[in-house]
Amino acid sequence: MIDYHRELLADETRTNAFREAIARAVRPGDVVVDVGCGSGILSFFACAAGASRVYAIDQTHAADVTAFLARHLGMSDRIRVLHGEANAIELPERADVLVSETLGVSGLDEGITSVVADARARFLKPGARIVPQRVGVFLGPVELEYEYDRHVGFFDEPRYGFDLRPLKLFASSSIHFAHIRSSAYLDAPQEVLSVDLRSSEGKDLSGSARFTANRPAMLHGFGAFFTATLAEGIELTNREARATSWSQALLPLETPVQIRRGDAIAVQLQTEGGRSWRWRGEANGDPFDQTTWLSLPPCEAES
Repeated sequence: MIDYHRELLADETRTNAFREAIARAVRPGDVVVDVGCGSGILSFFACAAGASRVYAIDQTHAADVTAFLARHLGMSDRIRVLHGEANAIELPERADVLVSETLGVSGLDEGITSVVADARARFLKPGARIVPQRVGVFLGPVELEYEYDRHVGFFDEPRYGFDLRPLKLFASSSIHFAHIRSSAYLDAPQEVLSVDLRSSEGKDLSGSARFTANRPAMLHGFGAFFTATLAEGIELTNREARATSWSQALLPLETPVQIRRGDAIAVQLQTEGGRSWRWRGEANGDPFDQTTWLSLPPCEAES
């Protein structure tokens, strides 16, 4: 746990962007809620900006790290740490500001839309400020042979004398972490989903895009990344490989498609609050339809 949060703290692009946005959002005397507080760094920024009370919430034992550091930094009189699911916690007062760094590699896959919608309804005063304000999800078609073979194509060959090919269906219906460089894209990525966290309930979201291949290639799937508007003029993105602590996401095809320069590629992306995903469309006339509902076999084991 400590090493994971060390990596996040070492990401100065991420951390400084949130520090600047929090400094703008928090006013002296404000009450702040930090959902998914982790090491507590955003709560400490809120105190530095003048918050009179911060409610730091985390469902994991990272909450203990926040509590430990709050005592060490002399902030335990202003930071109240709560260990548990945010949607099961009640606060004694309404807050002026909500901060939440629950951004996954595709922006929404850690459930930020539902986290913020619940916090808006139960924790915040009318007109409260929210960091981040908006999240956009971008997709682009990619040729990514190594990552595809590692995660999906692996099952094409017998392993240890056994045919494991049926697992390819489940592997190709999963979203995988990958480091995707700009040279892997067959056309410029496009924003397909946009969520205003200040108003959206974020339950069912969908969007689509059309691409034109800029070279002959093998289409292995779609690369995904996010751009988050933390405050006016402050954006954070994981578009570039290894530029932040986030990787990017690979939404693979079950079977790669041979693409020629100028071929059309169409995709529709749907998500249920980041919990489940579906990407379907057509590439060079070949249809595809993948969903994370098929990422695991049906439960048949005895319990």
